[in-house]
Amino acid sequence: MRIGFPALAGGVAVVMGLLSTPASAQRADVIHWWTSGGEAKAVGVFAQEYGKRGGTWIDSAVVGGPAARAAAINRIAGGNPPTAMQWNNLVSVRQLAEQGLLANLDDIAKRENWAANLPPLANERIRNDGHVIAVPLNIQAANMLFYSTKVFSDLGLQPPKNWDEFFTVADKIKAAGIIPLALGVQPPQVVALFQTVLLGSGGADLYRQVWAQHDAKAAGGPEVIKAFEILRRLTGYVDDGSPNRRWNDTTYLVQNNKAAMQIVGDWAKGEFIAGGLQPGQGFGCTLAPGNAGYYITVIDVFAFPKATGAEQVAAREKLAATVMDPAVQVAFNQQKGGLPARRDATMPALDDCSRLGAEIIAQHPENLLPNVGMAYNADAEGQLGDLMIRYWTTPRMTAKDAAAELSDIVAGAER
Repeated sequence: MRIGFPALAGGVAVVMGLLSTPASAQRADVIHWWTSGGEAKAVGVFAQEYGKRGGTWIDSAVVGGPAARAAAINRIAGGNPPTAMQWNNLVSVRQLAEQGLLANLDDIAKRENWAANLPPLANERIRNDGHVIAVPLNIQAANMLFYSTKVFSDLGLQPPKNWDEFFTVADKIKAAGIIPLALGVQPPQVVALFQTVLLGSGGADLYRQVWAQHDAKAAGGPEVIKAFEILRRLTGYVDDGSPNRRWNDTTYLVQNNKAAMQIVGDWAKGEFIAGGLQPGQGFGCTLAPGNAGYYITVIDVFAFPKATGAEQVAAREKLAATVMDPAVQVAFNQQKGGLPARRDATMPALDDCSRLGAEIIAQHPENLLPNVGMAYNADAEGQLGDLMIRYWTTPRMTAKDAAAELSDIVAGAER
């Protein structure tokens, strides 16, 4: 099966090479892409806590998820694997495990009773063929609406609860000379925006059909066409600087009251906090229009390239135990903007943003919906990104044509 990168030839030889790779039980070389202001503070929690336990954190940060994942794969293929690597496309993580490239974490997961302390979605998605293959770090929502409290107060507006309300509010904001919707036109941002539109306009059952059940017929149906029509309308509410703008740079527009709203993951909360703002004081947050009661879930994990030497195993287990410590998960997610993956990790205080997710996890865990990275591998994810960008930037492309192409991608995608 493909993993979204060039095929790793001679898998057995690569794995055997890992077995003798020198490492220190006190050194954890970690590849990740947490490089924005809020993210850097968050990953610093892991580094500090690992140090307190006698280890040395080697920070191998790479800007951007695709580049970081490629760097990790290249190091595995070259016989110089990192101790751990951040990942959030959990289909691709499973495919790495199927190729024999990831460590089996069953022992530590059983010893520390992870299964009893994780939501069902997280517990399911960190496994392959019954074995634990990754460490879940958080539960994050990709379908949050962040807004400038100043802009909304000045214009006497309330956050929109559905897409009809959104366009009414956006027209008033646009008339006031303010950017209604802050967006960076990059594949991950536009794919995530479309997912929130589809959930908000078509409902949870349709969302599950397209993203969880790989129902190609549903993906090309009338409700999906309607979602593409809404996405087309949204192109009229962004600014000229939107092409290829990073998500965190886009967040700054809302922080500085130059834009009124941003639909993005709850990791943006970390950027607002890093900028000196607090929920209700400078920015507000709620779920995207029509998304109330549902989390389009993103789970960051650490996966560990396979190695069996005593020193490598010691480093791996020290790091896994550190990041799965309930108190560490709380501290990390206070900076990151999400919620701990562990249900027994209690946040000391829940702001309005976190309260939304905590209630869903506690009361309706079935309403944690998979994001694209839990449903499709990196190849299909790339195809979806290409489709969304072409549709966004090509006015002559119809919603019906886009839905038909989405149906083809869904039909051909590997599970």
